Amino acid sequence: MFNNHFKTALRFLKQNKIFAGINAFGLSVALAASFIMLLYTINELSYDHFHKNRNRVYRVLNYYVNFKKTIPNTPYTLAPTLKGEIPQIEEAIRVSKIGDFKLKLKDEYIDLNDVIATDSKVFDIFTLPLIGSPSNNTLLDDPAAIVLSRDLAVKFFGLEDPIGKDIIAKVNDADHLFIVTGIFENIPKNSSFRAQCFINIKWSIEIANKYHKDGNADKDWGLDSWTTWVLLSKGCNPESLEQQFRNLEIKYIRKEPDKNYSLQNLSDVYLRSNDILYSENNGNLTTIRMFLVIAFLIILVAALNYIILSTAVSTGRAKEIGIRKTLGAGTNSVRNQLLYESIILAVFVLPMALVMMWLSLPYAGKLFQTDLNIIKSNVFIYSSVYFALTLFIGVASGIYTSYYLSRLKVTDILKPTLLFGKRKQFFRSSLIILQLVIFCSFVSGTLIIRSQYQYALKTDPGFYTRNILLIDLGADFKGFSAFLNSVKSYPDVLAASGTGEGLPIKAFNGFLVKHFQDNNVKVPVQSMNVDYSFLSTMGINLIKGRDFSEEFGSDESKARILNETAVKLLGITDPIGKPFGSGTIIGIVKDFNIYSIRSRIPPVSISLTDSYIHQVIVHYKPGTLKNLLSFLKPEWKKIDTDMPFTYSTIEEHIKDIYSSERNLSTIVSIFALFTLLIATIGLFGLTLFVSKTRTKEIGIKKIFGSSEGLIVYSFLRVNFILVLLASLFSIPVTLYVMTKWLNNYSYKVHISWLVFAIPFAVSTIVVLLTVFIHSYKTSRINPVKALRYE
Repeated sequence: MFNNHFKTALRFLKQNKIFAGINAFGLSVALAASFIMLLYTINELSYDHFHKNRNRVYRVLNYYVNFKKTIPNTPYTLAPTLKGEIPQIEEAIRVSKIGDFKLKLKDEYIDLNDVIATDSKVFDIFTLPLIGSPSNNTLLDDPAAIVLSRDLAVKFFGLEDPIGKDIIAKVNDADHLFIVTGIFENIPKNSSFRAQCFINIKWSIEIANKYHKDGNADKDWGLDSWTTWVLLSKGCNPESLEQQFRNLEIKYIRKEPDKNYSLQNLSDVYLRSNDILYSENNGNLTTIRMFLVIAFLIILVAALNYIILSTAVSTGRAKEIGIRKTLGAGTNSVRNQLLYESIILAVFVLPMALVMMWLSLPYAGKLFQTDLNIIKSNVFIYSSVYFALTLFIGVASGIYTSYYLSRLKVTDILKPTLLFGKRKQFFRSSLIILQLVIFCSFVSGTLIIRSQYQYALKTDPGFYTRNILLIDLGADFKGFSAFLNSVKSYPDVLAASGTGEGLPIKAFNGFLVKHFQDNNVKVPVQSMNVDYSFLSTMGINLIKGRDFSEEFGSDESKARILNETAVKLLGITDPIGKPFGSGTIIGIVKDFNIYSIRSRIPPVSISLTDSYIHQVIVHYKPGTLKNLLSFLKPEWKKIDTDMPFTYSTIEEHIKDIYSSERNLSTIVSIFALFTLLIATIGLFGLTLFVSKTRTKEIGIKKIFGSSEGLIVYSFLRVNFILVLLASLFSIPVTLYVMTKWLNNYSYKVHISWLVFAIPFAVSTIVVLLTVFIHSYKTSRINPVKALRYE
């Protein structure tokens, strides 16, 4: 039975090459686009699934009660305290990323990005496979111990056994001798916990004590600089530990603690940490949902194409079905036959879709700003999902046609209403409108996203957004003053200063200040650390008081400059000279966007310091950047020969802040193009089939005096109405979706009527041009030949 259906389906597709070709193209494009989306989605959703203990591994989160902010950073002493006082916690480790760490290879120092200082139990908690190591429990107990990844071991030792061998590392500009105590398998790319090598946790203490005034960072409950990971006992409900956490906070912090600890499961770390400050390597559930919706809509457009074209060619199919039913074929047999046709077509285009996907991956990766890798552990999932989707689109495309045509009675086939009935035309028109609604919504959405992106780039943030160079100093740069003086000496430099982070900043660094009129109210204030001349270098407008000045010796320890919002929300009247924390207010600046436009301008306190300067800000003359960089690079090497000279312009920095909007706009516009392409090809085929079925009708009209222009007009008028209706229906859909999206921004554009007019104009031109090509050709047919047409 299956073989008969299969052969019949193949015969039909061969006989209807235009029908098969148009649908094959639409299905292959839709599947390829969807496969890329699904590859990204599967990779994102599979994060951390390879960890055997993932359901029992939790990260400790730290909620700042007064600021209403959550961070993943905790005190050093928290891990052993949790292990000792909460029985349900089997293991607890501290983790700290070491920023300035280089391994020596021959005469060259190789900079490593993912060096983790932690405890030996890290291999048990994260079940990291070890290669040839006798024990997991003591690998990092020695302060000089280092455990390398497989790739790192091969890079530094080749095929030799590295265990027990020495390796020199430069930590904070000083050479230290380490001993390789173990090798672990490379951590998969879809892991939120990443490491190239592990070292003893004591290295993080030494670094922290450099900045800790009492030198006891390991005992300070107020110093949140480590990530704490715990392994819960089997069957333990993390919610049952909440009261024990509250007791611990009261015991070690204060009676009314300003911090609350909670647990976040490892499986949630990657995709559910967007509201957690300083959380690295995060995915985005919203992006995944959006990609799934786009993939579904493209598949839907391709399926609608198949249905529209199937109804258009139903004339010949109806006669065929009538003959088969006369010869005894049953309804189920006919239905299955028609369904097999669409499934076989979908399966046939699967290899073509996979090739198109493979060729597109590098470009899609750049577009998504991620590596779209084929992960070995996910190959079975890819294969299953792709094949299931192919079968789904085959069934979805053919289910209506097979159901509709298989139910026809032999007597109905002779009725002209079968071919030209209003119900059938209405159904087909509805599907075309739905396709165009999807396209118009895509285009309108793209234009709104693009408008918001341009608004973010062009709106005045209250500081210079041109001709500013940001130079990264890192955490331990020793020659800030010397380098800054060198920068200022260059003739094309208008001004230069230092700051902790260039504007607009990404990190939150705040403190609480009592309201000046009501001591019971505390206001969170964002802190900024800067050097002299920062305001003038960045073009921030000082509206009251004075700037920091070297003429006032107390400015570095006492002077504070506030923004307008801080003065307003703190209820400060006549602010100049008023005490502020441990200092005094010396100036007020006009509000500026310290964050991106996604956030409202907060109260800001600007302090003078040289201890937390991590960037040099340079305001240069327009058109002189190339010469300036040529001067700065040798000057940098004079001060620090090992640290790379890294920089960006403020234009690049701002574009990077809003890169997600730019990429989203590009992605949606590309898939809008796919949607229009698939729909246009389908409409082209539909016009071809409809014009053939109306050939005799057109011949009769010409005999009775109808002109070619009127015949073409009749085709164009119907399709113009469809475009108009689709454009109108797309407006409420677009407004609903995009208004919700714009609500993520504190400062946003107003939706213009042009974002709806443009897709209407584009779809009108494309659709009418497509229809015109066939209708014009049909209108010129000889009436005599038209009357003979069957």
